[in-house]
Amino acid sequence: MSLSLYRIAHGHSYKGFTLVELAITMAIIGLLTVSIVGLYAAVGKRQREVNTKKEMESIREALLGYYRTYLVLPSPASGYRVPINDLDLPPTVQMDEIYTEKYYAYVATNDGSPLSELKVDGQSIGNTAVVLISSGINLKFDESNSDLTDGEYTQEGTTDEFDDILIYLSANELASAIAWRREIEEEVAVLNRAAQILAENDDDGDGFVDEDSTDASGNSDSMTNWNLVTGVQSLVNAGLISNPDHIVDPWGIEYNWDSFGHEFYSAGPNKTDEGCGGDDICP
Repeated sequence: MSLSLYRIAHGHSYKGFTLVELAITMAIIGLLTVSIVGLYAAVGKRQREVNTKKEMESIREALLGYYRTYLVLPSPASGYRVPINDLDLPPTVQMDEIYTEKYYAYVATNDGSPLSELKVDGQSIGNTAVVLISSGINLKFDESNSDLTDGEYTQEGTTDEFDDILIYLSANELASAIAWRREIEEEVAVLNRAAQILAENDDDGDGFVDEDSTDASGNSDSMTNWNLVTGVQSLVNAGLISNPDHIVDPWGIEYNWDSFGHEFYSAGPNKTDEGCGGDDICP
């Protein structure tokens, strides 16, 4: 029988907890508090890691977009920082503010860097072209990541202290990212050749290539009338283009005709004709 029950059973009034009971209660509360705080800290750390990886992936996508447009990677900002101005990213993305207060490290090979090869955990995975590193919660780059100049980096780590987060971009991925550009260049070359044939050989201006060509180039009157070319459909109508793959770009948009430069071009990924500006692909 507890002391409290003993007092009640023998007619003593109950005035509160004993010191022993209070001590036990406080100990239980303390253990629960430590457990809850530890759990909260673990959940918070995990969420910061998720947020950091998400932000790093957004930088990675921006790098791919830059490469698709310029066929080269941007050079790092001062101190191997992410070149936010080149990538059109907000300043908050350059600094690893979500996870720590340290800048991300950005290293690339085909931006004029003296490094010809980057290795992650001792291997050049798909000819690694870019590494992006978060220093983690300990505010320092661990193991081989501590030297950003030697081309050797660590993703897995070998010690308990290692908490860096590293993602990379391979040269193979860069090549795949611009495969459509080669496709555009090939299709535009076909269209431009057809446009030249129509402009040089439709002597009577009826929209068809004449059959009475007399000179080596097939141009009977030695005149080139670019006004006859008004777009892809003018080539289709003239019977010069029949393959539908040559009519639209990889995004399903009909190729645009530059009446001043006398060549075709693609509106690019945003599918908007910007007069050979913006992200238009003008070979």
